[in-house]
Amino acid sequence: MTGTKRASTALLALVLAGGAGASLMAQIPGMPLFTNPRYGTGLRVHADAGKPTDTDNADLMVLQAGVSLAIGPIGLNANVGTTKTTLDAAQGCIESPTIDCASSRATASALAQLRVWGGGRNNLSLSVFGGGSMDFDAGDALAGGPVPNKELHIPVGAALGLHVPLGLGSLNLWGAPRYNLTRFVNCSGTCPTNPDGTFGWAVGADLPIFRVFSIRAAYDSHQEKNGTTTTTVNVIGVGASFGIGGMR
Repeated sequence: MTGTKRASTALLALVLAGGAGASLMAQIPGMPLFTNPRYGTGLRVHADAGKPTDTDNADLMVLQAGVSLAIGPIGLNANVGTTKTTLDAAQGCIESPTIDCASSRATASALAQLRVWGGGRNNLSLSVFGGGSMDFDAGDALAGGPVPNKELHIPVGAALGLHVPLGLGSLNLWGAPRYNLTRFVNCSGTCPTNPDGTFGWAVGADLPIFRVFSIRAAYDSHQEKNGTTTTTVNVIGVGASFGIGGMR
């Protein structure tokens, strides 16, 4: 088995192990929220790598894989992601499971977009979006039911995209402000108090190649709350996608 196949198998195992504790959930921690509104009908497979810019997490690498489906003005995207360190450890858990493997953590996410203006021959596009993300670990599956006090993160916002013709190719630039909500679900006893919402934004670029292959990059800045403390988290990400349609 090649290294790529082992990594894919490890990530899949992590997803299946945690899936019993997670409902449908859009942002992977340490990864930009990609919300390019310039999509068209089609199906694509994505892979991305992200990294926080602050010095405390300079060595943190986040990986995600996902799929997107677009039908007319409606775009749907689902991803699962984790840190490279966790993914490397998951490979060992497949060959030799230990009790520490139960703490392996990943994040599942889903995002829906509705293009409300533009697209097609129009170089400008505007969409609204919403989604959610939730962390889970292998121990969730072992609990035999929904794990209490899970945090569900819900971003809602709008994205504006600009198509830049480049002769044989094209470039799509986009920007998206959003409002992030956090809600506790499956509470055991008294629910923790839901924190106030926070703001975030992202900018990015997509470069389609013959509408089959595409490379992309994004910069994301958003607030995170821990008790009474609010911090700003900045992350960068690059990735690629392959598919039929789904990109204008």
